[in-house]
Amino acid sequence: MAAAYCPAGDVAVHRKALRSLLLPGQERLHFNHERPPRRKQIIDVITGFGLMVDLYFADRPTLANRKRCLEAIVRDCAGTSERLVAEMDESAYEYDLRILREATHRFGCHETLRWDVLVAKADPLLWVPDAVAWCWMRGGDWKRYVARFCEVREV
Repeated sequence: MAAAYCPAGDVAVHRKALRSLLLPGQERLHFNHERPPRRKQIIDVITGFGLMVDLYFADRPTLANRKRCLEAIVRDCAGTSERLVAEMDESAYEYDLRILREATHRFGCHETLRWDVLVAKADPLLWVPDAVAWCWMRGGDWKRYVARFCEVREV
């Protein structure tokens, strides 16, 4: 999983910049469906934002590892973030809601951290971690493009 951190004052500007990259008929950016020149264009825009992206790795895509990653994201933004927006995975939606609710209590931020689980097209900032995680996992030049603003975090 990946988590991008965006200062509250930059949210609207960055959302607008990402929406401007949509092609006719596109509802969202998704790196698996983009061609290499578009990927580079999108990464150049994201790089210009000056965001930090934390990467959380687990050995296998299990529910237990999903829980560990979500808890680590809440842990790392507790006390410093106002809002957390997670991308909805329909197969794990109710599970994610429960994990986020429990994690905000566990890390003492249930009164200060607002959170939502949304479909990717609902918030363009969700496209950032998708793009960065794709680049990281692809490796090579793609990983080098994003490495300077990424940090691998412990789960």
